[in-house]
Order: sequence, then structure tokens, then C-alpha cells
Amino acid sequence: MNYKLVAIDCDNTLIKHNGEIHEDNIKAINMILNKGIKVVIATGRNDILVKDYMDEAGFKEEVVIGCNGASIRDLKDYSIIQLNYIPKHTMKKMIDICIENDIKAKMFTLEESYSTTKENSGNELKEFLTHYTKQLSMSLEYKFEEDLYSLIEKKEFLKMVILENDREKLLNIQNKFKQLDDINAVISAKNCLDIMKKGISKGNALKEYANMLGIKREEIVAIGDSENDLEMLNFASFSVAMGNADNIIKEACNMVTLTNDEGGVAQAIYKIFGNE
Repeated sequence: MNYKLVAIDCDNTLIKHNGEIHEDNIKAINMILNKGIKVVIATGRNDILVKDYMDEAGFKEEVVIGCNGASIRDLKDYSIIQLNYIPKHTMKKMIDICIENDIKAKMFTLEESYSTTKENSGNELKEFLTHYTKQLSMSLEYKFEEDLYSLIEKKEFLKMVILENDREKLLNIQNKFKQLDDINAVISAKNCLDIMKKGISKGNALKEYANMLGIKREEIVAIGDSENDLEMLNFASFSVAMGNADNIIKEACNMVTLTNDEGGVAQAIYKIFGNE
């Protein structure tokens, strides 16, 4: 098949566990870019939090699907391709759940983060990326406002994020949010729950972006490792699970590659496209 677009997850896929991009991944991605194949990074993060990686790797294309599909933006000039905010009435229901169940959460605009509790409003980039050694020059402003309902009236939010190291508790929280019929709540890492507007996913964003480019589903490859990648992997014609991926992801994919620490993205690209 003549594939024309490759969608690649960021955390635990493109980058290693220490926050660095494997050198083989950089070489492989630049190889297919030079062949005229499009590459889009699809991440649960706000898009600006992958800007450093793209600049470091010298990628000539910097389109990012961010916030698990809630945003599509070209980071070369920060032009917005698509945004999907959570409706304000839905955000209020989400805040209700947090307050009623004493859940500490982060709410993300395009370039800011607000905490639902004061004690949870410090330098949260470190909290999100505790196992990474790489320091990012691009970051978010982290804030707290006492009146969350007034805040929702003033701001537009793309996602809510909940961190919980107790896996059983995290799954219970996910079930609470799934009771709302107008949101999508997915696990994006072992201790992280992402909540977006209903219908928002990396898969739907990839479909929209491919349509803009005039690229067919049959011409798309996707690479990922977690539950929040599943719709993207299912949409693509050819799907690749990382060696470190959850078993449910491996079972859903056409190929299982090496782990993120071993340059699994590069191995997959060379198997699919060759190495010249």
C-alpha cells in the first residue's frame, strides 16, 4: 500500500521513558518526511508541550493533534486548524462530580491549566512528567481560582485531567465520569485519566485532518501504546502497537514493534516503508 500519512503518539511511543526522543526515531521520521509522507504527532498533552521535541528532531512538519483530539494546530506558526471545547454546561457537571467526590483535577485551556483545588495548583508540569529528565522550554501557566463556576463562564476548556496512582481508584473515577452522556473519558497513562467533549478522540481528529489533506483511510498508518490511542489505531489502515503497549492495544494492531526505549517507532517505519 502507498501510505501517505503516519500518526504517532508522543508519550511512551515517540519518546523514551526519560523524555528524550530515540535517535533512530528522529532519523526514520525525517526519512519518510523527505519522501513526501505526512507525519502528525497525536498526543494527550496540550500541543505546545511537544514543541521542543519537534524542534529538537528538526521535523519540517509540526502539525500536532493535541489534548487527545480536542485540538489540531500547526506549531510552526501556531495557526489553529481545529478546536473542540467542552460545552460549558458539561464542564459544570464535571466540576460537580469533582466536588461531590473530592476529586483533584486539572482543567486545560489551549495554553493554561487551572486546578480544582488550591493544594493541587503548583508547578504541575513536574507532576505530569515526573519520570522525565528533559526540561521543556515551552510550558503552561498553572493557576487556581476559588469560584470554578465563574471561571467556566470566562474560559473555554479543551479537557480535564485526573492523576491517581491507585489504579482501581482511577478506574472508579473513570466510571463516574462515564455516567455523563456528553463526555469521553479515556486512560492516557497508567495513572492518568483524560476527559474531553463527547466524540473527541485522536481517531476522529486524525480522520478530520486526513480529510483536509485529501488522504484516504487506506493510506494511513498509526502508532501508539495506550487506551487513548485505540480509536486512532482502529481508524488507520495499518496499526502499530509499541512493545511496551497495553495488551489490549497489541491485540488490536497489525504489528507489534520494539519498546519506546528501543526505538520502536523507527523499527516500525523501516518495516513498513523500507530504510532508504
